[in-house]
Amino acid sequence: MVTLIDYTALISAAAGIFAVIFTVIQLQHMEKHRNVDVSMKLFERAESERLLKAFKWVEEDFKFENLEVYRRQSGENSELRDYPYEVTAFFEETGFLVKKKFVDLDVIVDYLGPRIISDWQKLEPWVLELRKKKINQSFGIHFQGLYNDTVKYNEKTQRVTSVTP
Repeated sequence: MVTLIDYTALISAAAGIFAVIFTVIQLQHMEKHRNVDVSMKLFERAESERLLKAFKWVEEDFKFENLEVYRRQSGENSELRDYPYEVTAFFEETGFLVKKKFVDLDVIVDYLGPRIISDWQKLEPWVLELRKKKINQSFGIHFQGLYNDTVKYNEKTQRVTSVTP
């Protein structure tokens, strides 16, 4: 014979299972919310006046032969000299956030994919040269990883993977 205690135990077990399912759903919702929040902050930063100038300069005017020529070309203009560092730093941060899964790659690629590809293609020789000259061998490593992940993602989804300057 089933007693009231048996019914209570069954109801308690069902309530516990329901609570676990509800908690898991809420955690997934919170993760999505965090992902959207981080993405929006990155996109807002990408649209800042200073970074837009840096993106434009890198895409239109940056030409790299070697560090000495680059230093002569940028001369005393610290703003021009800083543009490649600013673009690299932005994509370094973005690549780090993607790698640590704070933001989804597909969201970043949808918004910044062509820029990631074209800017890495322009800045790669500069970054690699700086790695050789500096003690920090990991300079731009997350940017490079973001570029590689973007190319793989585009190949998988059959998007355009190269941009001609």
